Amino acid sequence: MRTSTRFRTLLLMALCALFAVAAGLAQTPQAPATAAPQAVPSVAEFLATLSSGPSEAPATELLPPSPKFLSTTCTSNADCGPHELCCYPCGIPDCNFVCMRVKRCPLFP
Repeated sequence: MRTSTRFRTLLLMALCALFAVAAGLAQTPQAPATAAPQAVPSVAEFLATLSSGPSEAPATELLPPSPKFLSTTCTSNADCGPHELCCYPCGIPDCNFVCMRVKRCPLFP
């Protein structure tokens, strides 16, 4: 009986040591992976980007350069870019022909 009591005591001590190590590892702080903060534009700078035309918006780290809007309506394939065709986009009357990136225009009645 004495050996089983000694065995239980050693087992209990080993479990306590294991829990103490696990608790210590769980409380180890992890270094957060933070990126460098970016400067936020002021209200005046933001409003200036809204008041300027769509192609005049300044390009900064926070604001990508604004796209130049192109008309997608066309009258012939010459009006479209490379690999685009001037197609009738829908079966509804009075739809405008548009440039589409297709191999063949869809057939609408």
